[in-house]
Amino acid sequence: MNYIGEKIKELRRKNDMTQEKLADYLGVTYQTVSKWETGITSPDLSLIVPLARLFKVTTDELFCFNENADYIRNEELEAEYRETWKNGDLKKRFETAQQAVNEYPGDMKWLDRLAWAQAMRSFEYSEDEDKYAAEQEGAIKRFAVVIENASDEKIRASSVQGIVQYLSFRGREDEAKRYAQLYPENYSVSKDDILLSCLRGEEKIVHSQRMLDTAMLNLLNLLGNDSDLACDAQEQILKVLIPDQNYLYYHCFLSELYRKRALFRVRDGNSGVAVQMLKKAVYHADEYDKIFSHSGMYRFTSPFFDRVEYNTEDICKSGSTTQAEDLFETLKNSAFDPIRERGNFKDLFKSGS
Repeated sequence: MNYIGEKIKELRRKNDMTQEKLADYLGVTYQTVSKWETGITSPDLSLIVPLARLFKVTTDELFCFNENADYIRNEELEAEYRETWKNGDLKKRFETAQQAVNEYPGDMKWLDRLAWAQAMRSFEYSEDEDKYAAEQEGAIKRFAVVIENASDEKIRASSVQGIVQYLSFRGREDEAKRYAQLYPENYSVSKDDILLSCLRGEEKIVHSQRMLDTAMLNLLNLLGNDSDLACDAQEQILKVLIPDQNYLYYHCFLSELYRKRALFRVRDGNSGVAVQMLKKAVYHADEYDKIFSHSGMYRFTSPFFDRVEYNTEDICKSGSTTQAEDLFETLKNSAFDPIRERGNFKDLFKSGS
């Protein structure tokens, strides 16, 4: 927008000056003044203060800077930009972001938006490899500027996501990985998701399996085991994703799951099933302890996790007791009193003494 040219024209007429007279005052040609007013060129910086003095206005007024007007203009651009997400007009989105960057240089929010618009429109040139590459490289440079200069974490995270994605498209995976490490923790898109987008081959398989393992662990924790329905869900998830029953550290979950089921059966008076559940709880506690009784590297054999390897030393432990010892300690709770005198329960309990 030709703000300053229009303002010069307005002030010149207000002061009853011709273009020639203004030109004489400033030592330029009237053609130069005409070019200012039509937006072909802008005044040299050295003429800004003389112009303001001549018209008896501030330089802010000469540049048409007004906080309220500035806010209104920004909102106009915001509305135009939001509309392009409704109608899918990518050309208009790019033009709006470009106009905003021109009018608000240094605004990292608009520069990030311009980078995304340029990156997205690059696919329009997929049949022209040079143009396709040039558009993506241009977007990458803009993302990099935002990452280096943005103070707002949300804006910076958006550009990190963009640069990782398009560096990967350009086959520059090592650079993409380095940028992925800059992504904030615990954000709307996880750092693992960002990193996954720039990995290939075996490295991607290993990373995705670790993500799945973490996701399953989180899901099991969220489900809890405070009802039969939650216990059923936990058990089915483990059976489906670890069909070979090589549960490794998930034996701990299963031991606690069957202990809770035993408690539910005690409460509803089904003592026989309660003891059966406790036998399963003891089995899984013992299996867990077999693994963690010594240090070593272990790997799942389930096809969903067969690249997930861990060291028993890295697994968090609490206290000095084994899983089985912890289980038998909980069985001393009065909640199990209704079945405590049953012979099979007593045998079970003694085996852990």
